[in-house]
Amino acid sequence: MLLLFLFSLTPLVVMGIISFSISKSTINDKVTEYSEHLLNQTADNLDTRLGIYKDMMMQVLNNNEIVGMLRALDQSDPARYDVDSLSLTTKLSTIVAINQDVQSISFVSGKHYIKGIYRWSKRTPKEVAPFLHTLEDGSNFRWYPTRYGTYVDSLNTQSTHVFSLAKQLYKTSDDSPLGIVAVLDIREDVIKELVSKAVNNNRDLQSFVVDGRGNLVTYPDNQWIGKNVSEVLGQSGYEKIIGSGSGEQRFPLIHKGNHLIVNVKKLHTNDWMVVNVISKAALYQDSSRLLQVILIIAVVCIAFSIVTAILMANSITNPILKMIRLMRQVMSGELSVRYKAKSRHDEFDVLGNNFNYMVTRIDELLKAVYAEQDQKRIAELKALQAQINPHFLYNTLDIIKWTALIQKANNAAEMVSLLSRLLRISLGKGEETVTVEEEIEHVQCYLGIQKFRFNFNIETVVEMDQEVKSLRTPKLILQPIVENAIMHAFGERESGGRIHIRCFKVPGEGLRFEVEDNGKGMEPALARGLLTEQGFGGEKSGGIGLANVDERIKLICGKMYGIEIRSEPGIGTVIRIRLPLMT
Repeated sequence: MLLLFLFSLTPLVVMGIISFSISKSTINDKVTEYSEHLLNQTADNLDTRLGIYKDMMMQVLNNNEIVGMLRALDQSDPARYDVDSLSLTTKLSTIVAINQDVQSISFVSGKHYIKGIYRWSKRTPKEVAPFLHTLEDGSNFRWYPTRYGTYVDSLNTQSTHVFSLAKQLYKTSDDSPLGIVAVLDIREDVIKELVSKAVNNNRDLQSFVVDGRGNLVTYPDNQWIGKNVSEVLGQSGYEKIIGSGSGEQRFPLIHKGNHLIVNVKKLHTNDWMVVNVISKAALYQDSSRLLQVILIIAVVCIAFSIVTAILMANSITNPILKMIRLMRQVMSGELSVRYKAKSRHDEFDVLGNNFNYMVTRIDELLKAVYAEQDQKRIAELKALQAQINPHFLYNTLDIIKWTALIQKANNAAEMVSLLSRLLRISLGKGEETVTVEEEIEHVQCYLGIQKFRFNFNIETVVEMDQEVKSLRTPKLILQPIVENAIMHAFGERESGGRIHIRCFKVPGEGLRFEVEDNGKGMEPALARGLLTEQGFGGEKSGGIGLANVDERIKLICGKMYGIEIRSEPGIGTVIRIRLPLMT
């Protein structure tokens, strides 16, 4: 409780002491970030809009009909400096009608001024000369700063602030220069509108645009448009803005006693720069009131933390102690305990439900392990019961073999020898598995004994890949399958019977045994019954049945392995054994 009070109250007290000192810095950072965001947004909008003007200019310059008209007009009498063409004006008006930002478009060369949409009021070689510098830029665009222009035609006269985009014309056939410059005049108020939208709701922020020489392209007060930025931000502000180079920068500035924060970002389209100016005086005028609000909140939080600390301590410690008691009971072996969750569904209820699930699963798994152990013991007992004790028989059979050989009973001697080899493999070294080669030898011995015993005429074929001989397999899995085939598949059939035994590896699956006969086959329901210890006729099969073999394979190798039976009446039966690769 004491630690909780300490850690709750100390940060609140410290916050109250330092809040005033950090409030200014916080407000400064937030407003600066906001200003930078607006700056980037304004710069992106301007770049987009200026790019539209470039596209419009290229639409005009790539028009073969317009280029042809201009070439013809420029070849007229040089004495006639001011040239007019109604066809050209009509064509241009159609192109630029979709963009109301354009005031006019005109064309100038060393010999002529060619009227576009509107005619400049002043169109002497002296007025035109600055735009001819575009010829020095080759195929590049050139932007001209804002000026106050007057435009006349036969109907009216218009005067407004405009900035200009100029580019030299080229022949569309061979891209050679024509010596003619297209001048697109754009109203300054469209740029002012873009800039003012970003800062319309912020009385502490002022935004404007300057060109690469520091001249104001647009400014909230029209009387400063076209003048140098030093007249509104002083010489220091001018030097820092011009020296900002490419990219974006922020710097503090003192001008006429006012503390300012200035953000500058250069456009991608040209050398113009967007400038945001924030006044610190207006920025911090509410800081004192903010401090009072913070102190009131701190006092309320202190009172609330004291009450919360008491409630929180009880709500945490009580469920933890309860959970500890339950865990100790589980450790002592009592798996019937359960955590009783509340109705509030908090983290402790989630922990309690998971605890209940864990205890339930442990109980289920223990019962499953006990059941599996019992099943394994039963399966092992069945396997042991299915085997006669070869220790005694092996020595006895050896004596019988030699006695038969002495008495020249060769068939009897061979039968005893086969039985002796069969029992030797069955006994093994007390292990659950033998090699594939030993398992095949075991079933071959069994088949040899059966031939002597019943004198049957069943063809047996054994195929075994060389690479699988040394692999291991659960022992005594083939003999019960072969026995079932001999006893039930052929019935009274005296000839034509065939049993085919194969052993091979299946890539990605493991080891595979297949025992195939061409006997009478069986119904699918009867085939499934063989794996549930239901023999032929619905009776339990004796000896080591297929169900027992399948169960032993699953106990030794895993539940995904075992026996699969496929049979069709009148065609035969195929029994497949799936095993893992064991070495």
